[in-house]
Amino acid sequence: MRQRMVLENLSPRTIVSYLHGPRQLIRYYNTPPHEITSDQILSYLVYLKEEKQQKRNTMRIAVNGIRYLYKHFLSRPEICEQIPYPKAERYIPEVFTGGELKRLFLGIKNQKHCTLLKLIYSAGLRRGEACNILLSDIDTKNMQVRVRGGKGRRDRYVMLSRHMLVELSAYIQECRPQHYLFNGRKKGTPITASCIRWALCQALKREGLQRGLNVHSLRHSFASHLLSMGVNLMVIRDLLGHQSILTTMIYLHINYRMKSDVVNPLDKMFPVL
Repeated sequence: MRQRMVLENLSPRTIVSYLHGPRQLIRYYNTPPHEITSDQILSYLVYLKEEKQQKRNTMRIAVNGIRYLYKHFLSRPEICEQIPYPKAERYIPEVFTGGELKRLFLGIKNQKHCTLLKLIYSAGLRRGEACNILLSDIDTKNMQVRVRGGKGRRDRYVMLSRHMLVELSAYIQECRPQHYLFNGRKKGTPITASCIRWALCQALKREGLQRGLNVHSLRHSFASHLLSMGVNLMVIRDLLGHQSILTTMIYLHINYRMKSDVVNPLDKMFPVL
């Protein structure tokens, strides 16, 4: 099953998540997958939801893996038709204000960590994308950064700010990274996602910003701030690498929540003194 996924060019992360669901199902019943019935699969999914209290997004990952197993590996698509697909959870993510970000960045003394987190924000990167950026991906002539193997294994180009160019030049001169823009502890390896998370957590604690903010909040903030500056939603979609404009539209809700100074048109007609 794994070999097929590799040949289909699925990302390593997708392969791991798709394998996890079927393995847990087989372990739960201690039965070969071709002997497990659709009713048993449904019972297992109910168990995950009610007893394990797994969230819908986790359930979706399990269902994706199980469906892949029966449709592509065991050639039993009729099983897939009987497995319901949980609706995705939609939530309005937390974002930084401009002032919070400035304070956060100014408080980070580690040059590598500061440059990394600034790049994630200024380019709207996912954590994994930031890990995989190569030195050769920085295009100073066209002021852009090549993002390799984003979600869905799609490459894209994102903007490189003038401030970021200055920061990167100073960082490269000081830290001398090789091959990857941000090296890991072992020679020839990229920085890990857990290291990025740790660097931000330390900075958040230092500044007292403890309200559910995380590395992905930097990406959300980039999109939200662009939208508040009047940048077209379609442009933001392309910069973020979203397949659907519906995904990008979540930032409309964020900006509506943040615009507390907007006057309701009814109050303009009938002002309350």
